[in-house]
Amino acid sequence: MTISQEFSNRVKQRNPSAVFVCAGVQAGLPVGLAVLATMIQLAPVSCRAQTAAPKPESSEAMHVSAAPAAGAALTMPNSAKTPVMINGRPYRRPTPKEQFKDYLNDTYGWPALARTTARALYAQGRDKPAAWGQDWPGFGQRFGSSSAVTAIDGNVRYGMEMLFKEDMRYIPCHGCSVKRKIENTLLAEFTARHDANGHRFFTLTPTVTDMSGPIIANSIWVPGHTAIDGFVGSRLIFATRIGGHLFTEFVLERRHHDPKLPD
Repeated sequence: MTISQEFSNRVKQRNPSAVFVCAGVQAGLPVGLAVLATMIQLAPVSCRAQTAAPKPESSEAMHVSAAPAAGAALTMPNSAKTPVMINGRPYRRPTPKEQFKDYLNDTYGWPALARTTARALYAQGRDKPAAWGQDWPGFGQRFGSSSAVTAIDGNVRYGMEMLFKEDMRYIPCHGCSVKRKIENTLLAEFTARHDANGHRFFTLTPTVTDMSGPIIANSIWVPGHTAIDGFVGSRLIFATRIGGHLFTEFVLERRHHDPKLPD
């Protein structure tokens, strides 16, 4: 008598209901071992089949499938290079180097000198402040004070422009009507251009910068004046800057003879 038969007899004596379980185990054990052996033999074959690279059908199929991708790659640069037109000219966002050059020109160049001289002459004609007098030394003090205000405004303007990633350049309206030129001039005092398409956004940068210089000057070195006088006097900064934009629109841009743009 084998060990399995002896074990089976003992199970029958103790628990008759386990007869069917023992019979099922004895009958299914050889089949299970056979299935397990078959799976072990086939497993490497299936793994190699899954990891193998699919073979292309033909070279013609590869050529046809690659054609649309190549066409898409050719058309994408053309759409990306399409220029954005602003005020009759292609717009390109300035680089930091170009913004720095514009800051130097707007703060220390000829436009800055023109605005500074205009404000000094206006203050000289109105004898403000009266403590400086109306002689040449008085004009020198007014011109020096106006130059300091221009420098303060320009530095604050450049700092906020770089901080908020704004394009504060003034872009003339080429070929525009008188209405659009005036509108472009006024919008430049409370808007800036953003992103690669140069669309306008409302911003406080021009207002804050044009007020910073007069407020600091009247608070520190202008005799008998306070920050309130500087806040009121900042309207002269707005006037000279808008006047410079109008000069650019109606005098400097007339030489281009651009075709008329629709309103």
